[in-house]
Amino acid sequence: MRLKVWEVLRPILAPSPIVLKFLLIGLAVRFLLAPWTAVPYDAYPFYSAAAGTLAGTGPYGMVLFSYPPLFAVISYPLILLYSQFFDPGNLGVFVPSMVEVSRTTGMLVPFVTAPAFNLLLKTPLILGDMLVGLLIFRTVRSWKGEEIAVKAFLIWFLNPLVIFVSAVHGQFDVLPAYCALVGMLVFMDRRYLLSGTVLGVGVLLKIFPVYLIMLCLVSLSLILVREARAGKGLVTLRPLALFIAGGGLSLATILPFLLSSSSFLEFVLRRGTYTSLGGLNLWFLSPVIEALGTGGWTGGAVFPLGTLLTVLGLALTILASFLLLRRPEGNERENFLLANTFVIIILLLTQPVTNPQYLIWLFPPLLLLSLERPQMLAKLYILSVVGLLYGISLQSGLAFFYPLAQCFGSPTVIALNDGIMAFYVSASFVRFTILSILGGVGAVVLASIMLPARLDPVESLLRRWTNWRCRHA
Repeated sequence: MRLKVWEVLRPILAPSPIVLKFLLIGLAVRFLLAPWTAVPYDAYPFYSAAAGTLAGTGPYGMVLFSYPPLFAVISYPLILLYSQFFDPGNLGVFVPSMVEVSRTTGMLVPFVTAPAFNLLLKTPLILGDMLVGLLIFRTVRSWKGEEIAVKAFLIWFLNPLVIFVSAVHGQFDVLPAYCALVGMLVFMDRRYLLSGTVLGVGVLLKIFPVYLIMLCLVSLSLILVREARAGKGLVTLRPLALFIAGGGLSLATILPFLLSSSSFLEFVLRRGTYTSLGGLNLWFLSPVIEALGTGGWTGGAVFPLGTLLTVLGLALTILASFLLLRRPEGNERENFLLANTFVIIILLLTQPVTNPQYLIWLFPPLLLLSLERPQMLAKLYILSVVGLLYGISLQSGLAFFYPLAQCFGSPTVIALNDGIMAFYVSASFVRFTILSILGGVGAVVLASIMLPARLDPVESLLRRWTNWRCRHA
């Protein structure tokens, strides 16, 4: 029986011996890191969503979980299964000694999730890493052959930022990224109903696939106009109707929330009213401006900054989609991958805050685009390093080890508190400067992806570096 199961799973999980070997290595690294690391500030909303759901008030009952509901639905079965055998009250603990450091930094909470909770939370994310990697492998193998497909799989699955986001930080961006990748690939195969459904599911995880839906709608509109001019009649509406119907089907996953209460929309939509700026985007100088005592770049009550930037991003998305899909040069696949990549970059550059985990949205299409434009690989590597350093510098590397400290006492919670306080208070300007520099580098690299080679500063620097190394070899 086990042999039969393996024969079924083998083409999926072990499409080649090299992939299987590094799949197991990557999974082992992730599962070793997952229980002992977490960011209290980010893990606590997930804990509150799980606790609220177990208590019958739902993920929004404690007014801390402000994402669309699907991730709470995905993570709930494992939490529920655990609660059948163990006391769910042991999944986290209030730590009084963290109160002062939490108040001072504003980036921590005095609550540490247990290793069991961290593992339960991160298991779907680790599986998401695997699914994206295997999908990239199968896609690249069908386009370019197995040798290049193995390389593409390794670039994704062993990427340090990908491992960090899912197995250490515990952010679920890989799940909507997987939906976005599937949705765009099946759209390219003209399976519009499935594409609309999968992208709709992605929106129920995080909002960013809305921008890709706009790209698809522009593409379908261009097809509609072209075929209408050819005199094909009402049949030209079929692709658009299928895509919209697929999006409607995805709403079935949140029907329980809509039927019980629509209040969850308030918690999701309020994220658009945030006024903070900064990260790996056009607003990268905000940390330094804040450190100089001007309060940073924020939008007050005069205008809803987040909403304005969202409108700007959507407008640029529609414009870029229209221009790129009508490019006379390049084949259809390259143009669509280019449009896919550009749309995500527009979002990353213009949104108020671009955290390192958001780069996960970009990496799969950028990796596929590198098959047509090899220079994109170097930029993916740079973004991986910059994103990892930014993620560590944002809260200091010490903030990730509270579960380990709480469980084993080595390092101690007090030692972590002291180190983080020194990082935030004694070296605050240095920290803000580092964040602005890393944010600026990230923004420049992101913008350079959209530039032609002759205007690309990153490509020019890499070329000069290569020439210098050759001369001094």
